[in-house]
Amino acid sequence: MAHKPTALLTAGLVDAGQVVSVDRLVDAVWGERPPATAPKLIQSYVARLRQVLHVSGHREVIVTRPRGYLFQPESGELDLDRFLKLAERGRAEAARGERTAPDTLKRALALWHGPALGNPTTSILRTEAIRLEELRLATVEHLLTARVNGGAPADLVAELNRLVAEHPEREQLRLLLMTALHRCGRRAEALAVYRDAHRWLRTELGIGPSPELRHLHAQMLACETPQQDVGAGPPDRAPALSGGPVRAPVPEQLPAATALTGRDTEVERLRTALRQQGPHPAVCVVHGMPGVGKTALVLHVAHRLAAYYPGGRLYADLGGADRSRPVEPAQVITSFLHALGVVSAEACATLPQASAVLRTMLNRRRILIVLDNVTDERQARPLLPGPGGGSAVLIASRSALLGLDATTRTHLDILDPTCAVALLTRLAGPERVAAEPAAAADIARLSGGLPLAVRVIGTRLAARVRWPLRAMAERLREEETRLDEMACGDLDVRARLGLSYDRLRHAERRMLRRLAVLDVPDFASWAAAALAATGAHEAGQLVERLADAHLLEPLGADRCGQVRYRLHDLVRLYARERAVGEDTAVERRIAAARLVDTMVVLAGRAGGIEAVGAYERTPPTAAQPVEPGLAPGAWLEAEQAFLRAGVSLAERFGLDRRACDLASLLARTVLGGDQAPTTRARYAPAVANRPDELCQRAGSGAFTAGPVRA
Repeated sequence: MAHKPTALLTAGLVDAGQVVSVDRLVDAVWGERPPATAPKLIQSYVARLRQVLHVSGHREVIVTRPRGYLFQPESGELDLDRFLKLAERGRAEAARGERTAPDTLKRALALWHGPALGNPTTSILRTEAIRLEELRLATVEHLLTARVNGGAPADLVAELNRLVAEHPEREQLRLLLMTALHRCGRRAEALAVYRDAHRWLRTELGIGPSPELRHLHAQMLACETPQQDVGAGPPDRAPALSGGPVRAPVPEQLPAATALTGRDTEVERLRTALRQQGPHPAVCVVHGMPGVGKTALVLHVAHRLAAYYPGGRLYADLGGADRSRPVEPAQVITSFLHALGVVSAEACATLPQASAVLRTMLNRRRILIVLDNVTDERQARPLLPGPGGGSAVLIASRSALLGLDATTRTHLDILDPTCAVALLTRLAGPERVAAEPAAAADIARLSGGLPLAVRVIGTRLAARVRWPLRAMAERLREEETRLDEMACGDLDVRARLGLSYDRLRHAERRMLRRLAVLDVPDFASWAAAALAATGAHEAGQLVERLADAHLLEPLGADRCGQVRYRLHDLVRLYARERAVGEDTAVERRIAAARLVDTMVVLAGRAGGIEAVGAYERTPPTAAQPVEPGLAPGAWLEAEQAFLRAGVSLAERFGLDRRACDLASLLARTVLGGDQAPTTRARYAPAVANRPDELCQRAGSGAFTAGPVRA
């Protein structure tokens, strides 16, 4: 098969199971200089690949999706998947000391044939190839570690010498070579390996050997045979080069931080809280909606506080946002204890025991623990240090984790327009933003101030230096495809929102889909009850749970004391997509009709106008339990904008009679019946543009709508 279709297939299979955008496929096939016809050529290559891959009567391997393709091979068809599963199983067997570990790891490595992805030529595929080569080499290290720990080290010396020469920067290989030589009685050669490592690291990287290498070197100088398994880490106290004690390792596990824009207040608040000393450890929770930049904030703060925590920094991604199954706290504790130099796990048979050992290790040490993507309190609580130790915890979560005794909680909001434009400027370039300030402002607005969305758009613009900003703004104005534009590599707004949506319960997901029909700045929970055909109390609970998940934003009480909520534009677009995929058109139309019926009944009662006809005979199911019970005039004034939007909602779903009745009612209750015909454009602009007979109905005051029909 030709080179370019092969590159396309490679890029798709590397991201198998998720939609790969056409832009990414273009970059994978042609790199930085694609031809003008690249999207059309992609379609042609996909067609050729389908002829080769698709077998009649079987599931398609390549499926077309909006603005991209979904590559879905059968389970076990990809060598990469088989390799990853075998490598993970082999590492687990080695950790348990099972003799089958070397054979399992050998089977994983036997799946490799030549360099990763066949020496690709484009930057995207080269990056993937580097990642895969790293996975392969790490598996080689795990295999050699299992073999050295299992005996017969003399058989491995030649292979380890070759690997050290090929990868001089990998200290684990030097550690294995030193151990194998020493256990074979070749102590002088083992010491020479350490000297070479020390010289190379100092000369090439400007750093010294790792604590594990130094500890092993100290054992050799003391004429001790290293009996401890390789990779277990040095104990808290061990012979040093000078004959004195070696301190327990200082963990430095933080991932790299990214630059922040517009978060100065939050950064200073967290720094102040984490620098304070008290009888109890500082526990700071950063919470907010998906894509708002929680991880970026906590990593930025953690790096800036390095001097305040000389004991080191521990980091764990608990998978609340990026995995289908969150990480168990026991697994995190085991990782932390290894980083702190604890080798034996005999005292960690249960989670409470493991948590107690961790608190003991943290006692009297100033260590900053960063917990990312925490799902709930159950995950975080066993990882907290005990009182009086001087350590602190910085947590990023989509929940406020109200069950934890936190020192401070920081709600991370979206960026204001100025900061959103500043972030776009930093990514896309100041000259381009200065040349098109209006387009830049539009991009920031259409991104909803969500940092992830702005970052994706800015990154795409940076990679397309010839794209005008106004072209991107025009693409974002299309609501149906806006989320398609907000994906770049592994940064995907739709995917982040989907992870939060999938964690909701069935009733919460259904409520979010119902709320997506609204095109209003804010709403009260009585509207949610009408949309979902549920009672006011249950609707209030569902809405609050959506707010706890940061998929709704509570705005506070209006002048009538009703708590109002706002749906972020991108959340609304995502929820509408799910509604189209999970609900029928009839279900959505019935929900809209139920809400408009409720508006008519409640507004009529608040205005002292009783509905007649069908409304009187069969009042809407949600109207009775959501009676506001408020001052009528104040309620009408508070809900006026929402009620006007109800007319447009009825129009959008083809509910013309309801649109007319609601428009007529609004004119009569707010300005009086005599002025209704002349003011319908103010209260019902959608109806004002309808045929004359509907406009006449809008001023007549007649309520004639009946039950909605499919």
